[in-house]
Amino acid sequence: MKVSYKDMELYAITDNRWLNGRKLSEVVEDILNNAATLFQLRDKEATHEELVAEAKELKVIAAKYKLPFVVNDDVLAAKEADADGVHIGQSDTAYEEARKILGPDKIIGMTAKTVEQAQMAEKLGADYIGTGAVFHTSTKTDAKDMKLKTLVTVADSVDMPVVAIGGITYDNMDKVKDTGVSGIAVVSALFGADNPGAATRKMKEKCDKIFNYNPRNIIFDMDGLMFATEQVNYRAFTEIVKEEGYNPTFEQYIGFLGMNAKDIQKKYYVYYGEDVDAEGIYKKVGNRSKQIIREEGVPEKEGLRELLQVVREKGLQTAVASGSDTDVIKEYLDTTGLNEYFDMVLSSKDVKRGKPFPDVFLEICKAFDVKPEETLVLEDSANGVQAALAGNLPVINI
Repeated sequence: MKVSYKDMELYAITDNRWLNGRKLSEVVEDILNNAATLFQLRDKEATHEELVAEAKELKVIAAKYKLPFVVNDDVLAAKEADADGVHIGQSDTAYEEARKILGPDKIIGMTAKTVEQAQMAEKLGADYIGTGAVFHTSTKTDAKDMKLKTLVTVADSVDMPVVAIGGITYDNMDKVKDTGVSGIAVVSALFGADNPGAATRKMKEKCDKIFNYNPRNIIFDMDGLMFATEQVNYRAFTEIVKEEGYNPTFEQYIGFLGMNAKDIQKKYYVYYGEDVDAEGIYKKVGNRSKQIIREEGVPEKEGLRELLQVVREKGLQTAVASGSDTDVIKEYLDTTGLNEYFDMVLSSKDVKRGKPFPDVFLEICKAFDVKPEETLVLEDSANGVQAALAGNLPVINI
C-alpha cells in the first residue's frame, strides 16, 4: 500500500495529551469519519508493547475508512501490528533498515527540514516527507519555526508528496497555500478540539479549497485534442453513409460524439429509418477511418509528443479515452508511433454509457487501481468535461 498526493491533504497525528479523559479510539473514529486523509499513531510515552496494542486497535478503525495508517518512529511496532507503514525522523531508524524490516510494499515517510534531507529521502525511496515546524507548536517544544520561503524550497526540490507540519490551525493553514506542499499534518487542532469530528470536517473543507496536488495518472481525450481526427472521422462517416444511399449531415455526425456503439447504432435508425443496416454502417465507418489513417496519416497537435515525454519521465500512468473505436484509437497511435506513451486505451463505445457519463474514465481508474481524484483528464469537449466532473475527476478543458 502506497500513498498519493491527495492522501497528504489532511494528515491526522495522535497525541494522548489532548484527550482530556476521552478514549483515543473514539476520538480517532470521530476524526477519520469526518474525512481525514491519512492517520499516524504517535505516542511518545507508551512502551513498545503498549504501542503495538494501540496500533492493532487503531488499525481496525483506519481500515474501516480505507485510510493509510502509519506508526511514528517504532518500526518494529509497525511490523508487529501490521500497520500500513511507519514515519521516521532523521535520528530514528535508518531508512534502509526500516525498509528491510517492513518490506517493499509498506509506507515509509521521513522527516526532512532541508533541501538536502528531502532529496536524500527521495533518493532512498521514501514515499513522502513531512517538513516543519511551520509555526510554533506545543507538540515539539524544541522545534524551530520554518520560514515559508524554506518550505517552498523544500517542497520544490522533490517530486513526491510533501506534508507541512507544526502548529497548523484552521486560522493559519491558508499561509501554506501555494508553497508546493500537498497538505497539512495536524495534531492539537484536531485532537485538542472540543468536537474533533466537527473540527476535522471544517479543516477538510478548507483543505479542498487551498491545496492543489499533482495527479498520478493522466487520461487524454483523442479526437480533436491529440489529433485533428474529427476531419477523418467525419469524412469516413459521410463517405460510407452516401455509399449506402442516405444523405448524411454534419449535425447528424455531431450527435454521435462520445456515444457507445449501441447508442450510435440506435441513432442510425432514428436518422435513416428502421430498414437501415446500422451495425454494418457502423463497422464500415470504422474501417474507412482506419484506411484513411494508414494511407494519408493524421497530424498530431503541436507540443503533444513533448508533453507525453515529460509525463513519462515523471512516471505517471497514461490512458486514452475516446469516442472512437478502440481499434481506430490504436491505429492512430501505431501510425504516429505514440503507442509507447500509453498504458491503456479505452473507447467510450465499449462501456455501458458514453460521455457525458463518467463510465469510460472510471473504468480506466479501476484498471489502474487508483482513485478518480488522483487522475487528471485532458478534454476538449463539453461532454468530456461533464463526464469527468460527474466521476469526481479533475479536468482541464483544452
